[in-house]
Amino acid sequence: MGTRWEAGVHMKIADIAKNVIKSINEGDTLSTISLPASTFHEHTVKLASVLLNKKLGGIYVTTSRPSSHITAELEATKADLSDLYFVDLVSMTVGGNTTDPRTLFVESPTMLESILLNISLLERRLRAKRRFVMFDSVNGLSIYSDPKVLREFINVLGNSMRIKEIYSMLMTVTEQTDEDLSSALDLLSDRVIGD
Repeated sequence: MGTRWEAGVHMKIADIAKNVIKSINEGDTLSTISLPASTFHEHTVKLASVLLNKKLGGIYVTTSRPSSHITAELEATKADLSDLYFVDLVSMTVGGNTTDPRTLFVESPTMLESILLNISLLERRLRAKRRFVMFDSVNGLSIYSDPKVLREFINVLGNSMRIKEIYSMLMTVTEQTDEDLSSALDLLSDRVIGD
């Protein structure tokens, strides 16, 4: 399996994408990807675009922005969205658009079991042989969940995707990730990429 890789300075998104592709090709199933707050949204969209254009099918779990906004940003990159689905933890909470048939909406980010169930339901729709789950972001859930419950959820999510051989990326905001969460992610991940 893979190794741990950390950068001393902010990594460029091209380098992060290369490390993710390398991680997938080497048989890893779970990576933590740490990005600075200043480029977090831009880089998560670019990373998803790279994977989709490499013909991976994916599930994008969003805790930070409505899926309709992410879809628009991905369309602007000309990414192939035909095998991309969303679990949206934001739109129902804030009254956003909930009509996209590629998206399953969760009433509240506190409903962690519902997140796992919705990922499992969407996983059956994926057509690509190589698949990914992008969880944007673990820090978004920390607003709503007790740290112990969040670590337990991350462990269940990571290991259930590992068993299904779906490459999972747990995205974190570098400045918002405390030592306890970072340690839990390090222990669970095959590879740590980013800042």
